[in-house]
Amino acid sequence: MAKERSKFQQKLDGFLRVLFFEENGKPKSADLLYSFLLAILFILIYLMAYTLLLDPIEKLFSAASVTFRNIAEYLLPALAGSALCLLIRHFLKERGKLALAAYLWMTLLLFGVMLFSLFLIDWSDPKTEYAFFLTLIVFPLLASILTGGIPALLLHRKEQKEREKAEKEHAKERPSWYK
Repeated sequence: MAKERSKFQQKLDGFLRVLFFEENGKPKSADLLYSFLLAILFILIYLMAYTLLLDPIEKLFSAASVTFRNIAEYLLPALAGSALCLLIRHFLKERGKLALAAYLWMTLLLFGVMLFSLFLIDWSDPKTEYAFFLTLIVFPLLASILTGGIPALLLHRKEQKEREKAEKEHAKERPSWYK
């Protein structure tokens, strides 16, 4: 006998079905699904970068000012994670489109987490609770989105311009029958 699914699992299945799948179970858009999964992969890469690099950065900059140390702790792991994500982007078939969509998904997930956190914080001391949440989740994710999303956007625009230029050159080479 099949095990009864919890109410949360049923709601999550319904949400994912509406977002990604048609009534017959086929994906609505493979790119939409791929970009969402790529965003999850990017988040895991950034999480790994922060987990592995925070302690060495803390030790390396222990004599520096608190402001400089905090900036380094946000930016250096974000840059390392962005380098890995952009390397993965290089091996994708539709490089720019999927990577940009993944960073858009990450932005949507960031806003969702920020809204969801409003329901979780203790309102007897909201400044402390929300500041703690901002420093642990929002600032690192925002730094990751900016350090990876902006280069991904610039690379995508460059590739688009090169593709358009190649198409124009190819169009010039074809003979015209309407002259």
